Amino acid sequence: MPRTLDTERLHLRPPEPTDAAAIFAYASDPVATRYMIWPRAEDIDDTHDFLDDVAAGWAGGDDFCYAVTDRATGALYGAASCQFDQHGAEVGYILGPSVWGRGLATEAAAAVVEAAWANDDLYRIWATCDVDNIASARVLEKLGMQREGRLARWAPCPNLADAPAPRDALCYALTR
Repeated sequence: MPRTLDTERLHLRPPEPTDAAAIFAYASDPVATRYMIWPRAEDIDDTHDFLDDVAAGWAGGDDFCYAVTDRATGALYGAASCQFDQHGAEVGYILGPSVWGRGLATEAAAAVVEAAWANDDLYRIWATCDVDNIASARVLEKLGMQREGRLARWAPCPNLADAPAPRDALCYALTR
């Protein structure tokens, strides 16, 4: 994957240690993290641990997390990622609620999908979202992904107080 990706409004790049405060702002937000499969950040040390994991993923060459930033101002809005494994490439994204509803998640995820498709031996790009996360399902549909089905008891949502057990998820994919 390229180190940076650019769209009309966004610049995607590897997160840096200086991004910790901006990442913590969305990673600790109860609304932004509601449907995430990872627990929300409780303190800045959680964010530093995340940044260490991201650096290791880039170094390993199979897990690429991008900071999603405003191309004009450099403001950090969230993250978009692509992880490669034996099934293909899984994409994901999170943005802070202050920028929701502007098409930025779709724009960022589309850039990641396009970069992944440049890999000639990749035949599948997929993503999952919680069954109640209608906005995320809509992003995946806008990317042209087809809903393949419902995965029963697929993933935990540790940030939902009433959902300690794994919840159902919708699976979407692009194939060639």
